[in-house]
Amino acid sequence: MTTKQPLKVPNFLIFLFLILSMSGCSQKDTDANRLYQQLSNYNFENTLLNLDIAISEHNYRIIHRSNIGQAIRDRGEEYYPLSTVISFCNITYAKEMMEINSDLINDMPCIITVREDTQGVIVGTRLMVDNTSDPVQNDFAARINTNLLSIVQETIE
Repeated sequence: MTTKQPLKVPNFLIFLFLILSMSGCSQKDTDANRLYQQLSNYNFENTLLNLDIAISEHNYRIIHRSNIGQAIRDRGEEYYPLSTVISFCNITYAKEMMEINSDLINDMPCIITVREDTQGVIVGTRLMVDNTSDPVQNDFAARINTNLLSIVQETIE
């Protein structure tokens, strides 16, 4: 073979590459569709207070709070936008979820974020996939998603 001959790629490799490329794009689209964000009517501190109340009213327990923006400020970035990640869980739902499909543990705990942005204070969450081949899992995900959407709405109104 000389250096001027074109490289011959087997057709199955081209087909495999196309399939993998398309599946990667669909996964990104699916992940993007899971993100739900809304602009709050309140400042950062009041939005966090509203979120705490909304989470407890839906019978969840806050298990962790990551004050990422404040941590960055504490390291010398005095005016860095505030951002907080709230992790919360309902043990009854967690048990039910594990009995349906233990892989769903990767969607737990539930997380809602509050962050300052040029637009204002943004409240966001990632919804569970609710269009699988398992109708029981889809029903469960739909219930959790309804809770997450309600918590975000109650936080910002």
